[in-house]
Amino acid sequence: ETGPAENLLTVATSVSVAQWLIAPQLPEFTARHPDIRLRFLSTIWPDDFNTIRADVEIPFGSHKQFGRDAILLEPNGLIALKSPQLEGKLRDLPLIEAVGTSDGWKAWGTTAGDALIPQIFVDSFGAAMNMALHGNGVALVSALLAQHALKTGQLVRAHEAVAPGNEGYYLRIEEKNPT
Repeated sequence: ETGPAENLLTVATSVSVAQWLIAPQLPEFTARHPDIRLRFLSTIWPDDFNTIRADVEIPFGSHKQFGRDAILLEPNGLIALKSPQLEGKLRDLPLIEAVGTSDGWKAWGTTAGDALIPQIFVDSFGAAMNMALHGNGVALVSALLAQHALKTGQLVRAHEAVAPGNEGYYLRIEEKNPT
């Protein structure tokens, strides 16, 4: 009989990371590690990570917040994504922005040489990707989260520009845990 914490790996991260980055790769991980049980804790803000105990954390923020004992996950730029069924040029489509990050369509427009104003605001990259998936416009999101959706054709690039991200996803591992 296994105790509640035996072979249990606790991962603290946002719903966006769990849905768009971890879930697509989880079957491969569980096949390679069949005895490991997993628990995911949803976190959004940097302070959430201070109040929970997890073996692995994937917070979003700046190097100043997390960089000292964390690894920046790549690719880290911001890219514009849309549904493959959504027709039209970027400047004519509704723009979806995840608020709460320091970089948005205004910063991306500087990189792409265009002034762009978003029409739809959501609170996470994952929600922005879901909106785009359903044909609601073009989402500006983390290239890291977009990898699986692009590979499977769920979403396509709406523009080739990549804006550098001042913030990103970091990986922190709790070394004290023997698991």
